[in-house]
Amino acid sequence: MIQNEVMTEIYLDNNATTKPLPEVVEKISIAMSKAYGNPSSPHRRGDISRQLLSEARRQVANLIGCMEEKIIFTSGGTEANNLVLKSFCGNTVPSRLVTSAVEHSSVLKVAEALKDEDVDILPVDSNGRVEVDKLINALKKPASLVSIQYANSETGTVQPVEEIGNICREHNVLFHVDASQVVGRISIDLGTLPIDYLTFTAHKIHGPQGVGAVAIKSNNSLGSVFYGGDQEQGIRPGTENIPSIAGFGVAAQIREQTMPNCINTMRKLRDIFERLVLSSVPGAMVNGDIEHRIPNSTNIYFPNVEGMAMMAQLDAEGICCSFTSACVSARPEPSYVLTAMGLSEEKAYSSIRFSFSILNTEEEAVLAANRIGNIYAKLAGGMHQASGMA
Repeated sequence: MIQNEVMTEIYLDNNATTKPLPEVVEKISIAMSKAYGNPSSPHRRGDISRQLLSEARRQVANLIGCMEEKIIFTSGGTEANNLVLKSFCGNTVPSRLVTSAVEHSSVLKVAEALKDEDVDILPVDSNGRVEVDKLINALKKPASLVSIQYANSETGTVQPVEEIGNICREHNVLFHVDASQVVGRISIDLGTLPIDYLTFTAHKIHGPQGVGAVAIKSNNSLGSVFYGGDQEQGIRPGTENIPSIAGFGVAAQIREQTMPNCINTMRKLRDIFERLVLSSVPGAMVNGDIEHRIPNSTNIYFPNVEGMAMMAQLDAEGICCSFTSACVSARPEPSYVLTAMGLSEEKAYSSIRFSFSILNTEEEAVLAANRIGNIYAKLAGGMHQASGMA
C-alpha cells in the first residue's frame, strides 16, 4: 500500500510543458486523418486544411485579444523569439537590442551573438524584476528593440510590462514580450497593451509541443529568418503544421472559455502546496516576487541540501519538478536567473521550481508537500551527521 502511494506520479513541472488535453489529442488525430491536404493547394482537400488553419488562427487570436490576421504560426516559442529579434538585430543595418539578464535562453543567445556595443542587458532586483530606471538610462541611446519577458519560467515573477511598454512608446522604440509563461495564466488583451510583438507557445496551455506564434500589433511587420513560399504572410514560409496548429487552437479556445476558473484553481493549488512546504522545512524561502507572479509557480530554496540530490529523491518518489529552466537544465551550473537576482551559487543550487496546472488536484498538492517535507528531513539530517563526523 505504501509502495503504491510512493510511486504515484505527481507532475509539477508545468512550466516546462503541460500534458495535452483529451480534446487537443482528438483534434490532432482528426486533422492528421482528415486534413492531410496542403492548405496552399486549390482543391477541396486543401480547403479542409485551410479551414482548420483559419479556425485555429481565430481561436489563438481570441485568447490574447488581437486580430486573427496578426497571428503568425511558428514551430514554438524559441523560433518565435528568434524571428522577432533577428528581424531587428544583427543585420547589416545598425541595430541595438535592450533586454534583461533573466530572459529565456532563446533571447539571451541572440544577445550573446551580437557585438557588445549592439546590446544592453539590464539587471534585475532581488525579486527578479527589471530595474525600470536602468531601462530609461539605456534608452538614452537609440535602440531598435526592447525585449523583456512577461514572466520568468523559473520564479514566475511578472515584469511591469505595461510600464516598460509606455517607456518604449515615449522613446519611439519597438517592444517585444516573450509571454510563453503568461498566456493562459494571466488574462491578456493585446489591444490595450503597449506591446508590439507578443510571442508564446501551445505546450504551456495543454496544447501540443512544436507549435507557437507571434502576435504582431498594429501595422508593424517582421523580416524573415529564412525564405521560401508565401505561407504565414511570407514571414514564416513552409507548409503549415496543420495538426499541431489545430491542437493549438483547441487548447486556446478551451483556456479562453475557462480562464477565471483556471487561474483560481492553479493559484489555490500553488498556495496550499507552498504553505505546507514552508511550514515543514525550517528556513525554506520563496525566490522571486510574491506579489507579482503567475498563479501556478513557486521556486523554493531548501537550506543545507543540494538541489540535485533532493530532485533525485523527489523523482524516485514520483514527483516531477525542475532545478532550472528545461532549456538549460542539462548544464551542471547554478540558475543564471537566481544568481542575477543576487542569490549565491550555493542558494541557487539548493532551489527547486514547482509549477502546477489545471490537471493537478488538491490531494496531489498536499501529498507532494508531505513527501517533500519527509525527503528534506532525511537529506538535511544526513548532511548534518556528515558535517558532525567531519
